[in-house]
Amino acid sequence: MRTRITIVAVLLVSACNLLAADQSMDGYWWEKLDASFKLGWVSGYAKAMDQAGIMQTARCASDLPMYAKEYPGVDPKVVFQKLCLSDTSDYDGITMGQFVAGIDAFYKDYRNKQLEVGYAIQYARDSIKGKSTQDLDAQVTVWRRCTAADKSHPLPRSPEDVDIISKACAVDAK
Repeated sequence: MRTRITIVAVLLVSACNLLAADQSMDGYWWEKLDASFKLGWVSGYAKAMDQAGIMQTARCASDLPMYAKEYPGVDPKVVFQKLCLSDTSDYDGITMGQFVAGIDAFYKDYRNKQLEVGYAIQYARDSIKGKSTQDLDAQVTVWRRCTAADKSHPLPRSPEDVDIISKACAVDAK
């Protein structure tokens, strides 16, 4: 019995290592997935992001007394609205099929293939929620520039590398 457990443990660790071996979850990875896995992945991602948003909002609400001191004279409801409520984790009202179709469409553009799938789902969400094409294009430009800088400066990174990547990832960088 002990030998079986050891064998199973070794096989599981080996499988995890093979799967984790520099596996980038980008457009090339996404293309290889079948439709049912894509739906399951998107469902899990959206649920996790919604949960993270709830936890972030709760944490921010618990810090409200500190924020009230930082913004004296401002209605606490306004402070809560501005600082604690964010639409970045809002995945409500979008079907998982819409997400999959949006990610598929995002990766049809060859320039997006190296972008991580987290960017693709964010793009799909924002597009479905009505973000302007101009704003979406500007965001994708930053993601491409940031990803290119990140990939061209492998680990370990010097302080100069970190500075270059930070500048490339800045929203207002040219």
